Amino acid sequence: MVKNPKIRNLICLVAMMSCMLSCNHGALVDEFRPVPNQAWNYAFTPEFKVEVKNNTIPYRLKVNVRLTSEYRYANLFVLVHQRSAKHKPSSKRIELQVADKDGRWLGKGIGSLYSYQIAYNTNYHFPDTGTYYFKIEQNMRDSPLKGVSDVGICVLPESVAK
Repeated sequence: MVKNPKIRNLICLVAMMSCMLSCNHGALVDEFRPVPNQAWNYAFTPEFKVEVKNNTIPYRLKVNVRLTSEYRYANLFVLVHQRSAKHKPSSKRIELQVADKDGRWLGKGIGSLYSYQIAYNTNYHFPDTGTYYFKIEQNMRDSPLKGVSDVGICVLPESVAK
């Protein structure tokens, strides 16, 4: 067993990323961005570009997040902002449940790193084809919010999600 927590976390991260990369067949985007110092500040709002070529099929929109054991809440509130050149921007506040009432993590984890991919919109139809941009903003009281390792987004056709 690896005793150094930094090396152990790195090994866990590589293992989980390998698994996630092998499981995202058909996704328009399935990305994570590292949170500086694993402390999510209000000013850090990573943006993700999504190219939609078919707006006639339904999609599933998910928030990706990785938390360390330093995260001290059972939920995580985020704002997901969506914009495109053809449509007015929209925002949606989402509560992500990350632990049960007894404090047990609900995500997949190894060591002290837990990974989540939580759907916030199903059977979603993009209004048009083209380029869309998604930004994720943390919406908790703490800034910086400690224990958040990575955040991201996943957009995939409903037919692939099932």
